[in-house]
Amino acid sequence: MEVVGLVIIIGFLVYLLYISSDNKIFLIERIVGLILAGIFLLLLMSIFSYTPDYVLANLGGKFGYQASSFLIRTLGYIISVYTCLVLLIYGFLVFINRPRKSFLIELSALFIAFFSITIFLPPPLSGGLSQKISSALQTNFGIAGRIIFTIVLIALAALVFEFPKILKWRKPKEKEIVERYDTETRLEKAEIKRTEITKNRKRLLEKEFQPGEESFDPLSLISLLKPAEPFDATESKQELEKNKLQIEEKLKEFGIEGKVINYFPGPVVTRYEYEPAPGVKLSRISALSDDIALRMRSNAIRIVAPLPNKGLVGFEIPNKNRKTVFLRSLVERDEFLNLDSPLAFALGVDTAGNPVYADLAYMPHLLIAGSTGSGKSVCINTIITSIIFRNLPSKVRFILIDPKRIELSLYEGIPHLLLPVVKDRKLAVDVLKKTVKWMDFRYKLFAKEGARDITSYNEKIRKNGGDPIPYIVIIIDEFADLIITTGREIEEPLARLAQMARAVGIHLVVATQRPSVDVITGMIKANFPVRIAFKVPSRVDSKTILDEKGAEKLLGRGDMLFIPPGTSEPLRLHGPLISEEETKRISKFLVRSYLGQIFKAYFRTFEGDLEGLIEEFMDENLFLSLIRTDEPGFEELEARAVEFISDTIEMDEQTVKNKIEEIRENYYRKIPEMTEIPLGQPEEEVELQEGEWDSMLEEAARAVVLEGKASATLLQRRLKLGFARAARVIDQLEQIGIIGPQEGTKPRKVLVKLDDLDRIFKSRGNQ
Repeated sequence: MEVVGLVIIIGFLVYLLYISSDNKIFLIERIVGLILAGIFLLLLMSIFSYTPDYVLANLGGKFGYQASSFLIRTLGYIISVYTCLVLLIYGFLVFINRPRKSFLIELSALFIAFFSITIFLPPPLSGGLSQKISSALQTNFGIAGRIIFTIVLIALAALVFEFPKILKWRKPKEKEIVERYDTETRLEKAEIKRTEITKNRKRLLEKEFQPGEESFDPLSLISLLKPAEPFDATESKQELEKNKLQIEEKLKEFGIEGKVINYFPGPVVTRYEYEPAPGVKLSRISALSDDIALRMRSNAIRIVAPLPNKGLVGFEIPNKNRKTVFLRSLVERDEFLNLDSPLAFALGVDTAGNPVYADLAYMPHLLIAGSTGSGKSVCINTIITSIIFRNLPSKVRFILIDPKRIELSLYEGIPHLLLPVVKDRKLAVDVLKKTVKWMDFRYKLFAKEGARDITSYNEKIRKNGGDPIPYIVIIIDEFADLIITTGREIEEPLARLAQMARAVGIHLVVATQRPSVDVITGMIKANFPVRIAFKVPSRVDSKTILDEKGAEKLLGRGDMLFIPPGTSEPLRLHGPLISEEETKRISKFLVRSYLGQIFKAYFRTFEGDLEGLIEEFMDENLFLSLIRTDEPGFEELEARAVEFISDTIEMDEQTVKNKIEEIRENYYRKIPEMTEIPLGQPEEEVELQEGEWDSMLEEAARAVVLEGKASATLLQRRLKLGFARAARVIDQLEQIGIIGPQEGTKPRKVLVKLDDLDRIFKSRGNQ
């Protein structure tokens, strides 16, 4: 009987651990927490009112009497009260969404400590289990064995509870109390603001989706993220003061006088602000970075001399205990919710732990570079997720280009995409070229309405009862791979988009893990003034990205240098973490919601469990057959999807197959540009009549101006033209004065600049 009781208690502890894990829905946790709190409150009242042989006096009735009798006989009065009390508290904490991860571990440690003490106590303070263990120890090992067993259990409990770490080398008791109070205060404020957050988020939503969409509450998406602790400092006051003195002493050894006047501890690094004495050259301080790193026992110290807008020198020193910054801690804040721009996103926290948000609309394009594992992919996921939290698919659409076929494929099927994730390199070039034509189409729309940018155009369209056009965000995960495989054919459309696409709501995010000069060329840097550098292997790579050193001193795992719009001074930030599991949960939620609307529209006769049908359909990855046909094993996947739907909704297979083909054609809803200028194959060669201008003349002009030289071979490579047509286009470029005459075997000279082309071709169009 006693064993059964222990099994029941352990089962409850395990179940509480299970429901407090990070991958469970918030609502379920609250419901279960409330139920458990009620059960253990009843048991606690039953134990307090327990009287042997008097059932009616028990506040818990017959059940309470029997349960309390069993617990007291098995565990004793002390352990029974303790167990019910702490599980009651934990159930309540789960209900209000404030459980600490280590709470159950600490409670288990205290349980072991209390249990070891009850071995020496008489009934009913100790239970039958304690008495049996005590008797067995006394019989076999004597009184010494009982004492040693108790000491070992208490030491084990202290080890689990981390008493030595807290009392000796963790933090002073006063500091621990202050920080714990600060943490609890922040959590209370966050809980109080939850109602405001709900209102602010709903304000960001439009009233309803366009046909084929399903509205969702962004709060339900945020609940899929990992609960996060506040991103406060991790270093103690004593450690900060020690580092301060070490910096001053080390500089004095080299004859540099001054003092550290302030420091700003953050979750990852601490910035110490040093004021040198008059007459000290900054170059002397910067040259001592290696010596200071030796003194501080760290090879990742970064010196900022001088600090922007301050007459001080900054020393950025890594903390001994690094703290992870989670995305949820940034997107739940009012600063994020109150941002007006649809393209705002959470970028990270600065060295002092203050949140930093950025706006892609004001950049207007972003270049991300860094070595493998430094945090590029997580940064891209942060940008995508942040924008999804704030916008419906009718407002922002994504074009994801992923030559590696891994990172961005997680988003396949979400309604925010404009087309399936682009994995083929040649298709990526075609998509970017078509996007340039979409950009030109939008400019024509704006000119027709007399609008200057996408904001004013959408306002006029709404007033006239029309449908606004969405922003388009193009994300390229590995730009270097495209440069290598497409022979820089992709560079020209990128340059055009970077120069002109901002006003029409098209923005670029380009990432590469190879920040070399043959990838990040001068043209790319000129068109991407806003850049993020993660950790790189060398100073050369850092200068390629930022035009200055510093990125080689970063710590990795999200540590970055960010050049904000309109400035050239890098800002050190720590990017938030969103795991692959969290990304999958968010994508699955969006795809499941979207498929619900699609199935309702195409399979209206089905009256069964639609949610269960979609869940099983996604678990088998059959939904991919509704999106694209270029994946390996597509025929088999489509056949399985047809069979599954046919058997479930009782429809003949040919009809189901026809509907799947129709869904695939319309899965990602088209925007006006795609209707006017669809994606397709490159244009075929055409024969021109005498005196007729070639249709590729304008694109050829831009290509030679960007290259700085002109030749038929160049046009063959860039525009995929035959030699005869390329030579004809070269002659026409000479006729209209864009390039000079032939000079032997040398390439022809380019006589105009990129800004002159619009004027030239506009005047030709008016003739």
